[in-house]
Amino acid sequence: MRFLLAFLACAALASATPAKTHLDYRREFTAAYNRQDYPAALAAVEAALLLRPDSPRYCYQLAVVEARLGHPAAALAALRRLADLGVSLPIENEEAFAALRTTPEFAAVLKSLASHRAPAGRVTPVFDLPGMAGIIEGVAFRPGTGDWFFGDVHERCVWRRAPDGHFSRFSPPGDAFFGIFQLALDEPRGLLWAATTMLPESAGYTAADQGRAALVALDLATGKLLRTCPLPADQRDHVLGDLLVTPDGTVYATDSTAPLLWRLAPGDTAPQPFLESPDFISLQGLALLPGGKKLLVSDYANGLWLVDLAARSARPVAPPPHATLLGLDGLLLAKNGTVLAVQNGVAPQRVVRLTLSPDASRVAAFNVVAAALPDLDDLTLLAATPAGPVVIAQSGWAAFADPKNPAPPHTVRVFRLPK
Repeated sequence: MRFLLAFLACAALASATPAKTHLDYRREFTAAYNRQDYPAALAAVEAALLLRPDSPRYCYQLAVVEARLGHPAAALAALRRLADLGVSLPIENEEAFAALRTTPEFAAVLKSLASHRAPAGRVTPVFDLPGMAGIIEGVAFRPGTGDWFFGDVHERCVWRRAPDGHFSRFSPPGDAFFGIFQLALDEPRGLLWAATTMLPESAGYTAADQGRAALVALDLATGKLLRTCPLPADQRDHVLGDLLVTPDGTVYATDSTAPLLWRLAPGDTAPQPFLESPDFISLQGLALLPGGKKLLVSDYANGLWLVDLAARSARPVAPPPHATLLGLDGLLLAKNGTVLAVQNGVAPQRVVRLTLSPDASRVAAFNVVAAALPDLDDLTLLAATPAGPVVIAQSGWAAFADPKNPAPPHTVRVFRLPK
């Protein structure tokens, strides 16, 4: 009996131990590779790939360690697997591949990777925002008036572009705002909601500002600040980067560093934690799926999640063959029920269209809408307009690679995508 009790206790302890994530295996790989324990590195990256089979990073690392172990055929198979994901990584000068470079198989991989850097799809220029010193992350269009609104992370304000092209600051002057990320219209209530966060790229940032974030609401007609709903000072780091408003006025927002999903219901004075999971890594964009009962949420480092709002639960969305769901940022539900996504965490950056299975458990089709086109880089978020969806390019993040020494003012570009 004591043996049985001890066994059951050990079993209970083991079941209570959190399962390893692919990031855990990534760290194990790095440690093993750095000490040149290539068999251990191989075991770690293979385990990571089982959890995240659409990871270009892990395919590349698998190829490197297989080459280090003297397994050229396995290394080439991993590189072909990488190329099959439709992205490009610079493998030409990798020292581990020295013995492979003269082979026709390696040349074929290089050709395949190069093909993914070729221009694809099309976009239509809508207008430019010249002389921008900030970082344009969020965008919203108001069909009733023809006004455009832009969220600026650095200048900590909302800009407005009138139908006649006049460009001006919409939010009130002063330091009432953090860096402005995504924007969302609540037309029935006359509100413009913004997800705001203080980051090193935000003007006036100090170390004491780390983790400060809030949802704010402006009057759509005047720009007057009507509501400020800060996240709690809970000693956690927070970055509110995206949000959406449901028909009843509920605001959902993603926190990429906590990471969790917040909800601000009508009548709430502060956002409330809505859903948290140990599997969340870096939550980004949101899209309310048809029916209004489920959210699609992108996770920069862990693909897509389907959130059941009634059950307060999330399950992963399976990636399609021959594509990766990593590096997805903003999402936008298209009129035909597909989902447009900005994928700025791969090379080249691109906009893709996701067709979900009927139960939204997997991505049934993955199509590149636009990639590697002139100026279609440094992409941020999407917005719907009657003429078709738009995306922000040349947003300014690249100019703040060193936040203390930003590049000179630049031109932000707004492109229209095919419907």
